[in-house]
Amino acid sequence: MGAQPEIVVISLLRAVDRREAIKRQFSGMGMDFRFFDAVDGKQGHELFSRFDARKAKRIGEIPLTAGHMGCYASHYLVWKQCYESGKPMIVLEDDAQIFEQPFLRFLGVSSVFPEHIECVRLFESKSRNRERLPVFEHNGVTVSKFLRGHKSATGYFLRPSAAKKFLDYAKTWAEPVDIEMDQFWDNGVECYGVEEPCVTNNPEFESAIDTGFNTAELRRGLMRLRWRWYLIKGKIRREIHNFRFRQRLNAN
Repeated sequence: MGAQPEIVVISLLRAVDRREAIKRQFSGMGMDFRFFDAVDGKQGHELFSRFDARKAKRIGEIPLTAGHMGCYASHYLVWKQCYESGKPMIVLEDDAQIFEQPFLRFLGVSSVFPEHIECVRLFESKSRNRERLPVFEHNGVTVSKFLRGHKSATGYFLRPSAAKKFLDYAKTWAEPVDIEMDQFWDNGVECYGVEEPCVTNNPEFESAIDTGFNTAELRRGLMRLRWRWYLIKGKIRREIHNFRFRQRLNAN
């Protein structure tokens, strides 16, 4: 029987409205949580030196903005806390809107997850391909292996073992944190998610990360060719990984 996870909410100190919204939700549920003071991309941070501009150029990625780097650094530091504590966490971003009953059911079941379920996305996948394979069911909670990443980091369950893998993978950064978390075939953290979402993005709040980019305009010519080739290589590796996962699942 594992420990119930600590709930950690990543939030900028200046995000007063978001913090109040989170406080109201947890107060209504009578639950404890803590804020992690997010890294403000506008103020810089020593972790930003991990951004590998040459790799980003090589794969055709648009350079990370200050907002993306602050977001990446914030998740990185929470992973570090999780790993060093040796205890599981629920990691939420401060624009999370919690679905109370599914969230409480998930918390009640998380202590009996098998060890191989190291990280579980708590929101509905934002990928166009949401094909998945159910792998765990208990007391109304179903966890599935998703064949594509969720394309967000709004909320997730995290074991120290997964935190260590994410930390190792994040020695250099080339893409936004949620995209690199989704690269399960490379980072070793399988992409699991809940069938019934526990959280979503609060529609009252716009993204705190820089928005408004037209990627088609920014990614042209050789840069676009590099990007397409990078995606093709990733797809091949992902499909091989998923094929092997299916084989192991069917063998059991």
